Amino acid sequence: MRISRYKLALALFVVLGLGAGAFAYVKYKNFSQYLIEQINSQADKKLGRQVKFKKIAFSPLKGIIVDEPCVSRAPDFSKGNFFCAKRAVIRPEISKLMNKRLCFANVEFEKPVIKAREAGGKWDFEDLLALLPKTSKGLHLTWNAKRLTLKDATVEIDIGSSGQSLALENADITLLHYSALAGNFELTFSGDAKTILNNQLLTTKIFLKTGLNFEYAGLTSAFGGVEFTDAVFGAATLKKAGANWELFNINKPAAEKNYAAGLKAEGLFIPARSGGLKKSVNSALGLLSSVMGKEAPRVEDLEINSLTLDFTLNDRVLRVKRLDLDANFLNFKSEYELNGPACAVDLVFSAQVGANKFALTARGPMDSPEILPAMSYTLAKKLLEAVRAVNARLLKIFPVATERPKEAPNV
Repeated sequence: MRISRYKLALALFVVLGLGAGAFAYVKYKNFSQYLIEQINSQADKKLGRQVKFKKIAFSPLKGIIVDEPCVSRAPDFSKGNFFCAKRAVIRPEISKLMNKRLCFANVEFEKPVIKAREAGGKWDFEDLLALLPKTSKGLHLTWNAKRLTLKDATVEIDIGSSGQSLALENADITLLHYSALAGNFELTFSGDAKTILNNQLLTTKIFLKTGLNFEYAGLTSAFGGVEFTDAVFGAATLKKAGANWELFNINKPAAEKNYAAGLKAEGLFIPARSGGLKKSVNSALGLLSSVMGKEAPRVEDLEINSLTLDFTLNDRVLRVKRLDLDANFLNFKSEYELNGPACAVDLVFSAQVGANKFALTARGPMDSPEILPAMSYTLAKKLLEAVRAVNARLLKIFPVATERPKEAPNV
């Protein structure tokens, strides 16, 4: 008797499981068929653009598969292509469909080509943005794709108002969404970038990975890093550069922000013929030569072996824990603190130009710190102006001061 009851219970469990699975499958297939019909019959009307594709089908495992989808510029293909791909795969999430909610477990595009244009302050895809779910608080509240992937993508961006353009090639882009009150996102990008700056071609390889955490009101924290390799700008080259960041309380008042970030660059070479940077470097070295009382050699080609920067921002105090430069024209180490509540600056700087070494400190109010060692009126004035300029620039980026520093009297 026990065996028969066990078999009966097992049979009922199997039947219920198969029934639930069949129901879910039918629900999934019905929705997929509905979506296919909508794409076939209503896409042009809803998008206000022409849509074409080679083939569209349903797969129980992958979802909806569209071969060679293409979306025109508004209103039709006579204006060119806005988006095309070798293949698109759209897989709805079954558990959400069971509850009559639309959510996509996976949206994937293979070899997509996207061409975005801006003219007169308006982008040519603004009409498509109007199709996204409306919210007064932000897209992070209504985003309904757990995974969005672009494989081997090409993105061309032309900004007519500024004359700038950017091309991303061989790009792999993945956006993951982890559901929460508003949601956490993870973005990964790897690919090649090209643009024109000052009539010179800039190319580099990029790898980026960042996490974005949202609450209902908006972005609260971000963390991650980016790396640029094999960069070329005109005749200048850069072996590697990278940045990392941990940003907390982004949406809080200045006193509650907690930031930490770093930057490192290696193998930068700038030939003498590349623009006016050589002139700026020689001008800065001229000031250091005056301070040291010894002539610094003039620089032609610029070679930077390494540049390192680490800083934190906490309780309205900006601390540059490390700013080191190792170059063929100058070696220096510096620490810097800009204390907002106290309106004070604390700078420690040491440098070496050739065989000549020099060190100084600047401590006190932001507008008139005491600079040591003591030096002539002219040099002290130049250094004070330099410190003020650094303070002013940083305060524009990090408004840590409770009030604007007053102008200091002449030295």
